[in-house]
This record gives sequence, C-alpha cells and structure tokens, in this order.
Amino acid sequence: MIASLLICGVAAQTIAADGPPAGARSGAEPDRSISHASQLRANASNAVRDVVNGVCEREGVRQISQILKHSDVEEMWAFLPRASGSGECEWHEIGRDEKSDGDSARLRVDMGYLAKLMAANTELQIYHFHPLTYFECASRADCSGATAPVKTGAFDRRWIADLVFSMPSPSDVHFMMDVTARFHRRYQRMGTMKHKVVTPYGVVNYGLTDAGLVRYEAERFGRSEGLYITWVAASRLADEHVEAVIKERPGSIIAAVRRLAQTLNTQYLWVSHGTFAHEGGGAGEE
Repeated sequence: MIASLLICGVAAQTIAADGPPAGARSGAEPDRSISHASQLRANASNAVRDVVNGVCEREGVRQISQILKHSDVEEMWAFLPRASGSGECEWHEIGRDEKSDGDSARLRVDMGYLAKLMAANTELQIYHFHPLTYFECASRADCSGATAPVKTGAFDRRWIADLVFSMPSPSDVHFMMDVTARFHRRYQRMGTMKHKVVTPYGVVNYGLTDAGLVRYEAERFGRSEGLYITWVAASRLADEHVEAVIKERPGSIIAAVRRLAQTLNTQYLWVSHGTFAHEGGGAGEE
C-alpha cells in the first residue's frame, strides 16, 4: 500500500521496517558486529553496524550535510543526546539493505535494534538524509535564485523536484507514525522522540501532534491501516500543490522550501524547516 502513496511525479524514497527483534521470527536478520567509528558515514554493509560516540547533534548534522553530497544511498541513525549508561552523545546506524537506483533509494530499518535503543533511552532522534543526486537545482548555480517572471505564470520547473525531495516522503511519514506510536506505547508520552531529514536546503523536523497520535492508534488496524495522515501529506507533495506554492512568489528556493513545509502542517502532522547553523545543537527551526 505504501507504493500507492508515492504520487509526487518524481522518484521517491522508501523506508521499510523489519518488524520484531532479531530471533523473534523465522528469517530474522543475523546480528551485526559493532564498529565504533569516529565519524558518520553511509554504510552499505549488512555485516557491520556503525556506532559513533562523542559526536553531538550539531556536528553530526554537519557531517550528514557533507555525506549527502556524495552518497547515492540513504542512511538512517538513531541519535541519543544522552545515551543510557554513558550519558554521552551517540549515533547508532539503524539502516540496512541500503540500495540506490539513480534518483530513488530504498532502505530497511533494523527495528529489533531500534527497539532495544528505545527500551534503554527515553530521549532519541531519528535522522536520515536525502542524497544530492535526487535534486535538480541544489548543485547548479543557475537554479537557486529568485523565481521567474510571474505575469506569464512561468517558473523554473526544476524547483518542483527540489521542493518535493526537501520534505519527508510519504513513506518517511508512515514510518515516523509507526515508530512514534511504538515509542509512546512504552513511555506513555513521558519520553521524547523526534524525526528529522537532512537535505541540501537544511533540516526538516516532523512528527505527530497529540491528535495525530490518537488518530493513528485508532486507525492502524482498520481498513485505512492508519494511512489517512500519510495520504494528506502525499497530496500536498503532488506536483500541482508544489506548483501553487512556487507561484506564491517566494523570494528564493529556500523560502519556497520553508513555505512548502508550512503547508504540510495539519491537525495531525507538524512539520518545520530549520537551517544548519543555529546554536544549541542541530538545526534550528524558523
């Protein structure tokens, strides 16, 4: 059903959860050895899991912003601001089976390992990135200025792909809802979980509102499989809606990214755009 949500007119990213912890079902993935690395990387090996100690959020986001410029595959981490046991910043790789096919990518999430992190930590953030290869404008000097003349309704259509890929994809949103619900079932809203996607235009933060969490939990076993919130987000990433945002005449592509993020906000889903350079950790909201 997730595939039916990828309606944006451009290639999309797919995130799939693996289900129960390792050993809980037939065919579960074998454990991976831990590599204690000094820097984040996009690790396509299923034999080794990277864990980075002592790198806090702001530096981690800076590293991800550099990784996305050269990586063809996406990667995902659980960032622990105060890891249980050490109290230090830690980044745990939770993506695997990372694959790329030109301007689209797919990864699976090791939910067994993530479940263990959630059990030991009441505060964590899920980070992933969208590679530069998705974007038609970000690496081109001729495609990042003001919009084209408005009287004719003309604009640079390369903006559409860049704006869409600057947002969490429908599958990103659905994964976020599933993981957020699992986390809050354990901690009854006493813990903190955040989801963030890093792109060439900054960081987008997204999550469920209180009403969204209630709706998702009420509908996840129904006919819609809890996907109503995702459908609404997908409709606002369709080409027609993105074109309408561009035709509002934002002064720059960054302003258009920020405006599109605002339009994804509903009673059930909140989305905010931030830059890389704010004080106090990672990306700051604007």
